[in-house]
Amino acid sequence: MSIATYTIQDWLFDRAQGRFEIDLAESGVQYQLLSDLPLEPGWDLDYSLDRGTPELRGRIAALYAETDVPPDADHRGVIVTHGAQEALYLLYRSTLAAGDHVITTAPGWQQAWEVPAHIGCEVSVLDWRPGSPFDADALASAVRPNTRMLILNSPGNPSGQTLTSTEWDAILRVAGSHDFLVVNDEEYLLDFGASVVRRHPRAVSVSGLSKVYGMPALRVGWARGPEDVIERMVNYKRYTTVSNSVVWERAAARVIADRDRHIARYRSLVAPGLQQLETFAGEHESHLQLVVPHGTPFAWVRFTSVPVSSQQFAEQLLDQQRTLVMPAEVFGAENGIRISYARPADVLAEGLRRVSAQLAAVV
Repeated sequence: MSIATYTIQDWLFDRAQGRFEIDLAESGVQYQLLSDLPLEPGWDLDYSLDRGTPELRGRIAALYAETDVPPDADHRGVIVTHGAQEALYLLYRSTLAAGDHVITTAPGWQQAWEVPAHIGCEVSVLDWRPGSPFDADALASAVRPNTRMLILNSPGNPSGQTLTSTEWDAILRVAGSHDFLVVNDEEYLLDFGASVVRRHPRAVSVSGLSKVYGMPALRVGWARGPEDVIERMVNYKRYTTVSNSVVWERAAARVIADRDRHIARYRSLVAPGLQQLETFAGEHESHLQLVVPHGTPFAWVRFTSVPVSSQQFAEQLLDQQRTLVMPAEVFGAENGIRISYARPADVLAEGLRRVSAQLAAVV
């Protein structure tokens, strides 16, 4: 069985690369610079550990802890990975087997259904449309005797939605009645006291420094979960990337230690950016509808009366306005685009002006 083309990366890396001036597609906050990192020239260039340096794993464990984490603890419930996407891949490959059943949602991250299917799993994709509540009844109906994993993303990409406490309670009641692992991609979660691993004993949280911190080039991600699950991931990593860069792991530990400053930067871009996007949406309310985001640096914009598909619109916007957005089609959906708004005010203003010009050209 050959794995399907990853349409998100195909759009970003093959079809759009080198053709845009303004990027409103990348799903994180505006990137930072190497000069923003606390690096030291005396750091060695040896290998790191397969599970990550003790210091970084300790910093990560502390994010989830109710009490202080001892500095000399082993932290065997944490693995550091080459970005959050590797964490998810290692999890799927080390936990699932052919014949298992997996439940996930769309629109969403293609990896969540393609990789389990490639393993030989049966996959149920629940429809969780932007702006709609999560359907726990549909989840309960989808569960089978061979269900091994539920894959969620809250705060969600591309929807911008965040599961409420009531929705989590309903989901975990279903999970508590069956023996499956609950996985939540928490790249956009700011308070890990609200993580799924604090709510459910058989849960895995995946996150990293790419989206909120604006440091995707570091390729530092992690997973926090039950020790038996993490140990299987560590062993599988020994067959793939072995370990991460020890330089970036040391830098990452310092970034997390200075987390409050980076979160403040994130919020300083998100709040005014959302105001600009809301103004833009109000000016075009006869053709589109903004699904107000909850805890993400991007938002879903639903097309209500645009006479071309969202894929066509994104391609025309790229060709004629040299501006990049994410069309709904790359997420397994239709009639919408994802716009990232955590950008410098002048960049976002110019990007939205070009989106407006393209809308005027097609409607």
